[in-house]
Amino acid sequence: MRVVLIHCIDKNELFSERYSQVIHLVYKLYQETLKKFPTDNTLRISFSFFLLERMLNKQQALQELNMIDQKKLFWDEQFIIYRYKKIIEDDMAENEGQQGLDAVSELTFQSFYRQLQIDVERSSLLHMEFWSQLLEDNPDLTKLSDIGSKINSAAQSIDEAWTKLVKINPNNHMSLKLYGKYLIEIINDKESGNNFIEK
Repeated sequence: MRVVLIHCIDKNELFSERYSQVIHLVYKLYQETLKKFPTDNTLRISFSFFLLERMLNKQQALQELNMIDQKKLFWDEQFIIYRYKKIIEDDMAENEGQQGLDAVSELTFQSFYRQLQIDVERSSLLHMEFWSQLLEDNPDLTKLSDIGSKINSAAQSIDEAWTKLVKINPNNHMSLKLYGKYLIEIINDKESGNNFIEK
């Protein structure tokens, strides 16, 4: 039984969970550091790159760049900010044209997408905790019940965020991929997950 349960936890899933944890931790570290050093332009530029490249959050990255643009900058900082703002704005305009979303819908979509990311990360951590507790020689049934309740709550939150995303834009590649990976790696519904990823 123990061997079967251990094999149920895929290596890719473990890597994915750890990666999500690291990304979330780095995000929190950036936020805390920016509270202490709000005028550090280099730090804020670095944070905007992190938002853009690692979290795929173009809207928040653009907001950070716009905040820096209000300050007194060196010439090289001005160039970097101008270049990346242009890249993000062009990309968002192209996506808006393809998807038919206005600026308000794009902002709403990004907000729900970020919520979905957070809920998926929380769900994956809870599942890992559940399996870890189950592998103990004497599992704590009260703790298992509590974790199970939290897993159900996370699943409900994910379904709600997904429903809202689909209403705004049913064909967004990023959200389809995220939800598909959630179904495959956490819910173990490979057929449904692959259908979403292949759309």
